[in-house]
Amino acid sequence: MKFGNVLSPPMPPLDRAMSIAIQSEELGFYSIVMPDHTLMVPPGLTPNTLAMLSAIAMKTQKIKLGTGVTDFARYHPSILAQFFATLDHLAPGRVFLGVGSGEAMNISPFGMPWKKFSQLKEGIEIVKRLWEGEQFSYSGKAFRLKDAFLQIKPLQKIPIYVGANGRRTRELTGMLCDGWMPIAETPKTYKENLEDVKRGAEKVGRNVEEIDTALQIYTAVDYDSGKAMERAKRFAGIVISALEKVEQAGYTLELPRDFPKRFYFERLLLTDDSLSKFIEYSSIVSEEIISDFFIVGNPEECISKIEEFRRAGVKHMAMINVGPDPKLVMKIYSEKIIPTFKE
Repeated sequence: MKFGNVLSPPMPPLDRAMSIAIQSEELGFYSIVMPDHTLMVPPGLTPNTLAMLSAIAMKTQKIKLGTGVTDFARYHPSILAQFFATLDHLAPGRVFLGVGSGEAMNISPFGMPWKKFSQLKEGIEIVKRLWEGEQFSYSGKAFRLKDAFLQIKPLQKIPIYVGANGRRTRELTGMLCDGWMPIAETPKTYKENLEDVKRGAEKVGRNVEEIDTALQIYTAVDYDSGKAMERAKRFAGIVISALEKVEQAGYTLELPRDFPKRFYFERLLLTDDSLSKFIEYSSIVSEEIISDFFIVGNPEECISKIEEFRRAGVKHMAMINVGPDPKLVMKIYSEKIIPTFKE
């Protein structure tokens, strides 16, 4: 089991964020995963992720670095291909590209074309071909290229992860990519949804074992379990982003019938009405549901929950540290949790 530290907006001051990244390497974390947002809920400091990755690359020596995730609505595939090829020269062998279909809050306010699945599939195909160094043309639903090529290549293969939270994107992951990195899963849903990745891999003659099965997950650890849970409740909104998985896990949330199941990804904007709905509905998420979707409690409880995810197929846990004392959380992971899963 590998452990990543998710450096997620809203961020502390950037000098502090850089210190956390450097400390993550010192404390034995395998990766730094950076979500790429233009806007973020809850609102707060949201810097450019690609700039941050470049800075972190120059201040670290061995920790893996990548997006978790970015998208091809805001960045043309050629931009991401060139950026990550360059980053691989700055941090050889330490770079991964995490991509997804995108989120409304980052795209809709800025009037960008958003073709979701076709952008994702075609973007991945184009990036891979650009990294190979060939000159080619491409005609798709989302992108058209004519005699396109780059004048920089990665030093070695850059893994591509997909933040796939639906059946089609999970199958796409198995067919085309090197890693699966969803968010908001329970051990039950992860094990079941991994079958979609496996099916995609089998369609093209791959073995699912070739794929790094990762998971972004919120964690609140404290020696006082009640204190950890109280802090975790503030972030229950992530469960609202996964209503289909809530049902898949066997829970029911009393929400209006017309509330979209993909509200977080496709409807949530930083407007008073949209945010108020999100906050209101987040408040009905029970502690039982939070305990299933989060890593929360005292160290022993958290180790037990991580073991459930390990048995479900997770090989790479990317932890979103939500306190209550973030420094203590990192210390507990470094001294108690990470060593337990290295044995």
